Amino acid sequence: MPGRFVHLRLLALRLGLLLGLLTALRLLFFLVYRHLFPALPPGQGLQVLLQGFRFDLATITWWNIPFILLHLLPLPWRNTRLAQRLLFSWFMVANGLLFLVCTIDLAFFGFNLKRVGRDLLGQLGPGIRNLPSFLADHTWVAAVFAVALVVMWKAYPRLRRRQDRMRWAPETAAALAGLGILFVAGRGGWQYQALSPASAADHVDVPYSPLVTNSAFTFVYSLAKPELAQHAYFSRQELDRRMPLRYTIRHDAGDRPDNVVVIIVESLGREYVSAISGETAYMPFLDSLAGESAVFTNAFANAERSNKGICAVLGGIPSLMDDAFMNTAYADNRVEGLGKRLKQMGYSTSFFHGGFNGEYKFDSFTRTAGFDTYYGKDQYPDKAGYDGHWGIYDEEWLQFMADRLDREKKPFGAAVFTLSSHDPFPVPARWKGHFPKGDQEIHESLGYVDMALRNFFGRARKSDWYANTLFVITADHTYPWNIHPPWFTNPAGRFAVPIMFFRGDGSLKGRDASVAQQLDIIPSILDLVGFEGDINTFGRSLFKNDRIPYAIQYANGQYQMIQGDRLLFFNGEKPVGLFAYGTDTLFTTDLLRTEPATADTMQLRMEAVIQRFGQAMHDNELALP
Repeated sequence: MPGRFVHLRLLALRLGLLLGLLTALRLLFFLVYRHLFPALPPGQGLQVLLQGFRFDLATITWWNIPFILLHLLPLPWRNTRLAQRLLFSWFMVANGLLFLVCTIDLAFFGFNLKRVGRDLLGQLGPGIRNLPSFLADHTWVAAVFAVALVVMWKAYPRLRRRQDRMRWAPETAAALAGLGILFVAGRGGWQYQALSPASAADHVDVPYSPLVTNSAFTFVYSLAKPELAQHAYFSRQELDRRMPLRYTIRHDAGDRPDNVVVIIVESLGREYVSAISGETAYMPFLDSLAGESAVFTNAFANAERSNKGICAVLGGIPSLMDDAFMNTAYADNRVEGLGKRLKQMGYSTSFFHGGFNGEYKFDSFTRTAGFDTYYGKDQYPDKAGYDGHWGIYDEEWLQFMADRLDREKKPFGAAVFTLSSHDPFPVPARWKGHFPKGDQEIHESLGYVDMALRNFFGRARKSDWYANTLFVITADHTYPWNIHPPWFTNPAGRFAVPIMFFRGDGSLKGRDASVAQQLDIIPSILDLVGFEGDINTFGRSLFKNDRIPYAIQYANGQYQMIQGDRLLFFNGEKPVGLFAYGTDTLFTTDLLRTEPATADTMQLRMEAVIQRFGQAMHDNELALP
């Protein structure tokens, strides 16, 4: 009968419309970010589409469970005009939110290099405040969202023919069959475990994983999954042997209780410091300072976002979760903070950030890390320094910090997080056209920030504390947007940052090419200033040879670890790729089969770090009491 199973066919057409729109968004996503991915061979391209369908079907099923049930339940009410209006309203509202998440990530991915998770909720405050400038810079994203809504509205399949007289047996059988099919679709197939973001690399090479997933899937998955999975790769005794947290620092003859100033420069990728990378120079002052510093030329960030980066630099916390530490259920755990240990040595401590007070919970986190005094935008006396977006321009803010440090009790430990090299890269009108614009949006602002740093150091040299101060310069993360030199687009280069140690009297110099990471900064500082005792740390002193150098990151549901000249991808259960990150720029040659011993060694190391992190978070052991 032509009127039979009308609602089942309508459901298929309506869900099919969503599937087509998500596929179109995936193609658009690839076109926007194709420069971030290796060349896509035809076979891999087909797999990306096929596996993408799995993720899209699972997403649509999760997102539309009430909508699906109302179609399948064999109730005559489905034929009424009211029922169809309610179904249409649900379709537009629920799936409008689905496409809102996906279209937002068309822009957001360029900053994070990963699909969004629950961390998106942590960006709501600054995101709403900066919404006008975001829309101005990304009008195409708003246009894509509007087009998706219009297509859903206009192409939504309507009920043209009512169902014939209800036949309960076939309708119930069809409903059960439909539920069975959608149950499988919601799991992503018949495989043993349901889809997770890590499943994206099951059938495609790891670099293409973000093309397979979609942002609504990763967002919902992050909300539904436990805050932090606990792994048991090793016994407690074996874990203590492979990855001890306790780290002993001994006072050496050359150590001295210098003041400490940690400078975290927004988005300062290693490529921008020509003295390290050999790329085009945009920061001449930092290049000159590198010649007078101890420079770690193979250093890496541990995360892709500011609030995660600051946790690594000032709290020694690995970024092995979707969200930053301060936004998780573990936010009240003890932290092995730099300020905490410096205070034990009699230091006064302060943190400077020219942004809005409370932005990204920097104020609460830095207090947890032991910094007693917080200076934010509210503490800056001249509101004329406001850049109109994020806070006080770096030039004024760094001078403000220098003035405050003059009043600090010695020795002091201070950290500053700059902001002028953050999108939309505000440069004061008086400096417009003064710095090279280069071929990335960030380049001009980096010239401005470099000038601000030059002026800060010039001001600091006039102070009595300068000669007895240890300066540490690094980044929160890299800047992934725009076109970069090829190596800085691969999974190692995307985390490549400078780590430099400079003493005001010029007594600390040299270059070291061993692997370094942000987690090494706290133990290295404590080692240099003469700390005596034990701390808990995932890092090492960069000035000692007492732990194996490594760097670890987590993105797109995959762990990655850099050790020696290799990078290993690990999905939590098995290695999924091994690459010579220094020479294989586009990650075209997977070495898993040809170097199994290397992969095994690195896997054991990575498992130990992952298990130790989960156990430390769960048992509140990030820091010694």
